[in-house]
Amino acid sequence: MKMLLIILSILLYASSGYILRALLGFLSGMRHTRTDFIGLTIGYSERFLIIIFVLFEQYTAMGLIIAAKSILRFPSASDDEGHKESEYVLVGTMLSLVIGILNGLLFMYALAL
Repeated sequence: MKMLLIILSILLYASSGYILRALLGFLSGMRHTRTDFIGLTIGYSERFLIIIFVLFEQYTAMGLIIAAKSILRFPSASDDEGHKESEYVLVGTMLSLVIGILNGLLFMYALAL
């Protein structure tokens, strides 16, 4: 059982970027066919840190990641396109946080068995 949960956690982590991309495409109605994988790399790094913070029970550190990412990604312009992009990034960040926390809890549960 323990090994199954660890394998499930690794599979969830490995597929999380593609799951989020599909979910955001569905929610926004936009399909991003071309990408430079920067956002994907940021997301994987963010989820990895969140998993580590959950395992070490450093929940306030997760808030710092989200705050720092929000400050850096929000545009200063107040146009409608910038607003939609900000919402897209915010939804992606929140979904990434949820997946990271669930993944961390899976790892923690597997290690506690």
